[in-house]
Amino acid sequence: MRTDPHFIKQILLAVTLAVLAAGFAREAFVLEIGTHTVLQDLRQFHLDSENSVPAWWSSSLMLVAAMVLYRLGAEAKAARDRMWQLWALLAVAFFFLSMDEAASFHEGVIEPLKAAFGFGGIFFYAWVVPAVLCLGGFGLLILPLLRQLPPRLSGRLVLSGIIFVGGALGMEMVGGWLDYSGLRASTFYVLAVTVEETAEFVGLLLFNFALLDQFDPARAQIGHRARGVASPTGGDTRAAAAPAMAGTGQYPVAAE
Repeated sequence: MRTDPHFIKQILLAVTLAVLAAGFAREAFVLEIGTHTVLQDLRQFHLDSENSVPAWWSSSLMLVAAMVLYRLGAEAKAARDRMWQLWALLAVAFFFLSMDEAASFHEGVIEPLKAAFGFGGIFFYAWVVPAVLCLGGFGLLILPLLRQLPPRLSGRLVLSGIIFVGGALGMEMVGGWLDYSGLRASTFYVLAVTVEETAEFVGLLLFNFALLDQFDPARAQIGHRARGVASPTGGDTRAAAAPAMAGTGQYPVAAE
């Protein structure tokens, strides 16, 4: 039985909204009532906590992306598309991001980096420094893939990445500056964390949606998935074009 990508998207959206709603409710509860209740501080739903429901779901979204990317890479390889290696690289990257989100490896480098370089201000959460450097290098590696994809798909992937990075790194720097300035217990810090985590979830959700659409015959845009769409005259226009493009990394653009 084939899995319906639309159904998967609905599940991802529903769980994401539920996790965010629980996180927002937790922040409102703590701000209005405090932590001195039988419910304590509801840490399990804290958007900024490790080993929490939001961290689990964020890791899960990354793992879903890794599996879909792996599938796209395998199909690209079977279609003799030389870009399969970059799909595979993305899959590996998201697998390790998922692992890090669950195990918080990045938190372990904060104190050593601060001790070595004296980071403060927006770099108070010092893990963002190597993260920015790695992100820049990784972006250059996958640039050829983004340039070869149909513009609409490439744009969706880039937009989702900007939203995610804006939260994961941009708002993390804002939160670091607030913490460095002694404002960790302030409403401003809570707002910064809420925006950060929301942006991360939205970015991951949009990224997964763009990938899952490649398994929907009505939405697929990349060559080895879109080529099976019949032309208005009854012929398969992409079936003829795809073999000629095999191994070139060029993707026929599906009709939008």
